[in-house]
Amino acid sequence: MTLGVGEPFTATFKVAAYAAMLLALPLLLYQAYSFILPAFSPRERQVAVPLLTMVPFLFFSGVVFAYFMVLPPAINFLQNFNDDSFDILLQARDFYSFELLVLMAMGVLFQIPVGILAATRLGVVTPTQLRKGRRYAFVIIAVMAMLLPGQDPVTMLIMMIPLIVLYEASILLASLLDRRDARVRAREDAELAADDDDELLYRDRDDD
Repeated sequence: MTLGVGEPFTATFKVAAYAAMLLALPLLLYQAYSFILPAFSPRERQVAVPLLTMVPFLFFSGVVFAYFMVLPPAINFLQNFNDDSFDILLQARDFYSFELLVLMAMGVLFQIPVGILAATRLGVVTPTQLRKGRRYAFVIIAVMAMLLPGQDPVTMLIMMIPLIVLYEASILLASLLDRRDARVRAREDAELAADDDDELLYRDRDDD
């Protein structure tokens, strides 16, 4: 439903602007990371650059998930809640604003793996610490889902599920990367020790 003479035009224009914003937001996020990238140390840069490639993929995954999995049940629940007591009319402006907020929020929240992997690769936290703090993380996720548009239990639960899955998957991936790094360090140490032994052997032969 539209109200006002110019709302069909302005609503159409806003939908096009919202779509452009959603398409451009991954690039904007990438540019924001790139802006602060020169301030990183070489080690931090080695961690940050690969993670930047995950930003657009995760953002669009969050948008697609929200569009197909979050919005339909959320709108259905909210529009039919206590509908016997209200004459429910949905204004186009409010509908598109609600959709935009949900899509953008889920796209941004799907960046959780980037933050977790960056923190673990830089040594700020360890996967073990993240596992121990799992209960606190779930509470934080629940609070974030509660503050997002919708504010109903159905939407909140639907939003929480992928965030919890992403959190657990990030811990698993961080653990696998740590194990790989440990194996690489062990192999390098073994090679270094073998080189030292060979050098000592050559020295002994020269002395003889």
